[in-house]
Amino acid sequence: MNRPSDVIVLGAGAAGLGAAERLVRAGLRVTVLEARDRVGGRVHTVPDPFTGTPLELGAEFVHGTPPTLLKLAKREKLTVKACNDRHVRSWKGRLLDADKAFNFVEALASAKPPDRPVGELLRERARAEQWPALKLAIARGYIEGFYAASADTASTLAIAKMEQAAEELGGITPSRVMQGYGQVLRPLAERLERRPGTLFLNAVAEEIRWSRGMVRVRARTREGAPLGLFQAPRIIVTLPVGVLRVRPPEPGAVRFIPRLPEKERAWTRLEMGPLVKVLLRFRSPFWKDSKDTRRFGFFHAPESPFPTWWTLEPHQSRHLVGWSGGPPALKLSELPEATALEQALDTLSRIFRLRLPVLRTELETWRVVNWQHEPFTRGGYCVIPVGAVEDLQKLAEPVADTLFFAGEATNTEGEEGTVHGALETGLRAAREVLRANRRTV
Repeated sequence: MNRPSDVIVLGAGAAGLGAAERLVRAGLRVTVLEARDRVGGRVHTVPDPFTGTPLELGAEFVHGTPPTLLKLAKREKLTVKACNDRHVRSWKGRLLDADKAFNFVEALASAKPPDRPVGELLRERARAEQWPALKLAIARGYIEGFYAASADTASTLAIAKMEQAAEELGGITPSRVMQGYGQVLRPLAERLERRPGTLFLNAVAEEIRWSRGMVRVRARTREGAPLGLFQAPRIIVTLPVGVLRVRPPEPGAVRFIPRLPEKERAWTRLEMGPLVKVLLRFRSPFWKDSKDTRRFGFFHAPESPFPTWWTLEPHQSRHLVGWSGGPPALKLSELPEATALEQALDTLSRIFRLRLPVLRTELETWRVVNWQHEPFTRGGYCVIPVGAVEDLQKLAEPVADTLFFAGEATNTEGEEGTVHGALETGLRAAREVLRANRRTV
């Protein structure tokens, strides 16, 4: 069965939904193929089954004031509130205020060529300024946690650009969409669903056969049932780097015919940062019972398997969320979920100075989210190693006015790894398609 349209969009995450909705508004017939049984990609909100509190299995925070994303939220009358951004750190059995411990960020933002591993820059500054061991540990943990990267390989120039971009958008102070992050993207998907034959869920693209002005995509369901041939003059590919890097017969892998050697080199040099989250609901918010911890929203345990924790404030909630990125997350991703949970509880035991048996008794529900095991993502978000900064642009460039690329890994403005950055690339790819259409009229 042939399924024709004007544009195929591969992926219904923030980039794909943004691109498709813009093209539909421009009057084009659009086909969106999404391998999962849901939209949103790495935005995945689920309600707590008992309290109804929105839980973010993927992207959680709005950083700064990204205008396009906040405009979408405002249009849907969603509430975006600042989180409790006070930080405390646990170090050698003591709790220390950590709000002033992040003054190394200026050093990251001011990095100059030549490119080198960010860990090298941190060690250099630590020696020159006689940083205590704790500050260096927090700095390396920031790279691993915030950027899901290894400090020994991550590009200083890429991180400097991301830090500068964040500062221009109001910094990295986190806010939360109170109704859930998924509600920001929901109206984009609903506009597509109102057009029959536009949005296909459980549609796994296997092969993209293309020539100038013609694309044919063969797709199946996750269970293997053929969906036929989707055909259009153009396609926007929004697949994560982790998926682009894998080869058939790996689940989710896509074959381009003919191949794209320059794109392949770009997505091979880029990496996918490992991420693991654990969401725990306790019988009571015990962190509010102690004067040492009640005023904080973020808790840090440098060099622990789950080195960063936060509450769901401004929600009134009994949840704590643990976060691990980079090399520690890669180790966690290889463990059984029950073992990862034990490591999470062990970390909390040391932060809050509570005995493990007490924490186990207090625990009501738990969920480990291992993004490495998600076949249509295969990690958290794009990481740029030393020497790979230009590969973002190479990945973003259109091919023969036929193949277009979007997604957070194609953001060249320093906003890779963010929902708003992904959304902007989808809108950029839609503009590129519309310009290509005008050239062929």
